[in-house]
Amino acid sequence: MNNLFIVLGYGVPRDIFKDENYNLYLKLSFNNIFDIISRNNFSTKIIFSGGKTDCFKPFDRTEAEEMIKFFNCLKDRDYLKKQTKNWELIPEKKSLSTLENLIFCKEIIKNKDLKYDGINIIFEKSRKKRIETLAQKIFKSKINLLPLDFNQSETRFIDQNFINKKEKTVLKHDLKSLKNKEFLNKSHEIYLEKLFILKNTKPKEREKAIENWWKTKILEIE
Repeated sequence: MNNLFIVLGYGVPRDIFKDENYNLYLKLSFNNIFDIISRNNFSTKIIFSGGKTDCFKPFDRTEAEEMIKFFNCLKDRDYLKKQTKNWELIPEKKSLSTLENLIFCKEIIKNKDLKYDGINIIFEKSRKKRIETLAQKIFKSKINLLPLDFNQSETRFIDQNFINKKEKTVLKHDLKSLKNKEFLNKSHEIYLEKLFILKNTKPKEREKAIENWWKTKILEIE
């Protein structure tokens, strides 16, 4: 069986080895991948998806490269090297949003002519409905969703009604973006705006700033 995994990024922390949420996310991702592969074989390809969303000067790091750096430390432990030696870690370094994650991963799969029996997608669980809908439309193949509830930051515990409204509104806009390049370009601009706010807000104030920004933005795009 050809195993293909996509791990969606979750921003770029100051230090990925010290970030509690990212540590938990990637360790749970690793265990999920290991368990699935061990039922079949130990050869697989893993695409880590996420672009240059670094909010710490000089703003050069990508989500994909940071995740791979951490993942290499997990898989290269002495007692795992035999099982993980054939894991291929592939970076997708252009995306700024969930929609772009999936679009650019599809490009990589096509350009590298990656063969697979199904696609396993790992992500933060609040995006499940949106990713399920988009993945089916973009990949048009067997999809196995692996949502993970790892987040212990403030955003995990904000009003669920707001989260639901945001996800529903963004999904609606994403679906339009798949059909219309103008909407796709507008979507990219939205996430560039979000990134600008993150870069110009103090770290401890970023989560609240983005929550407030989304509350305004969903009114504009719904």
